Amino acid sequence: MIQGIHERNELARERAWSRIYLQPVLEAESDRDTVRRHFARIAQEKEIMKDVPGFDAEESVYNDKRFRTPSFIATPKF
Repeated sequence: MIQGIHERNELARERAWSRIYLQPVLEAESDRDTVRRHFARIAQEKEIMKDVPGFDAEESVYNDKRFRTPSFIATPKF
């Protein structure tokens, strides 16, 4: 009985450490996806607004230099 408790605790500890070790990998994957989407959005804006004089797709829409993490919403293509 005691051996089962120790084994269960050891498995829980392994599960916790595996999450800790995987977190940077998952965060890096998310960051790469965010960067890919960001540059794809800029390219799309440049293509759409190519006929508008003075438009800069990379210019911030805010009046300050503060970085804001972009948020992307998955929308279906029709």
